[in-house]
Amino acid sequence: MGDIRPRSDAFDAFASDYDGNFARTGPGRLLRESVWQRLAPHVRPGARALDLGCGTGEDALWLAANGCAVTAVDASPAMLDTAWRKALDEGVGDRIETRLFDLNAPHEIDGQFDLILSNFGALNCVVDLAPLTEMLRGILAPGGVIATVVMGRFCAFETLWYGARVKRTAWRRWTGRSSANIGGKRIPIRYWQPGDLARAMGPDFHIEAIHPIGSFLPPSDLFPMLERRPRLFATLARWEGKVSSSARAAYFADHHLTLFRRVS
Repeated sequence: MGDIRPRSDAFDAFASDYDGNFARTGPGRLLRESVWQRLAPHVRPGARALDLGCGTGEDALWLAANGCAVTAVDASPAMLDTAWRKALDEGVGDRIETRLFDLNAPHEIDGQFDLILSNFGALNCVVDLAPLTEMLRGILAPGGVIATVVMGRFCAFETLWYGARVKRTAWRRWTGRSSANIGGKRIPIRYWQPGDLARAMGPDFHIEAIHPIGSFLPPSDLFPMLERRPRLFATLARWEGKVSSSARAAYFADHHLTLFRRVS
């Protein structure tokens, strides 16, 4: 299963119900599938993929099912345990390796990768991108792709919804810095724009595309409200599809997907 060592982590508390609260909800599935649609042209059988902040392994399973050899890393032993059990259940355990990995204290990972993915906000828990991106530059193969899905500094739905209720959540992202209570621990959060990521990646990479992920669909804390209103969900999902190729829409979406290509 990899080199998982027993230790506690803030996100351990979410491992048992993460899929039920996000991955297996209607909005969660739609948003993740929109990421997969953008990644699909860069996925091929035999490719080596790294899933950074893999959580319960949904993306690792998809990559493995499409023929990739996947290294799935996370700081939470409980998340990794869930991901590994799912890999065995899905019959792709031979194509997935799990490892304990702290994004804020990155260590070298053996080998080279054709695709590196960090989905749904794992990089928002990274206080300083420089050490991580330096490590990634050393393990991404020439011509390889890095795909990042992070929360930006402005989410229109969040601002309008919580602003109407005069709650601090409406403007929490605007400075680019906040904190969150995760599993009883207060951890720093950073909200990255595509430009922040590009500067951290450096001149060896260029941006191939920027896509909005969650322009009309709300942040995950509002998924229960949306699932109680299927007609509203269907309407917002249609609008989500209409702007899915708009880089401009990424700047007011809950998350944005940025695809980087290594050019040297």
